[in-house]
Amino acid sequence: MNSKVFYERFSREIAILGLPDELTEKTKAVSKLFGVTRYMANGMLFGQLVPPAEKLDKIAEILDVCSDWLRGATDRKKTYSSRETADTN
Repeated sequence: MNSKVFYERFSREIAILGLPDELTEKTKAVSKLFGVTRYMANGMLFGQLVPPAEKLDKIAEILDVCSDWLRGATDRKKTYSSRETADTN
């Protein structure tokens, strides 16, 4: 997993959410919103840590993006829901 890509994409997506600018408050908000420890939240905010796969999937779901995009494995930002897939068949 490319931590630089994760950091850039995660930072961009959380900026859209309008989290507090102050680091302590932003860390608390990220921790609570994504269900990670404050240590993990702080590491994610500084690009030093990438969450484990199960947490990454949950974060991607909350951000409404593809977890593969978030981790840098694809350039497709959104996943196709099963309904959208069924509609195209």
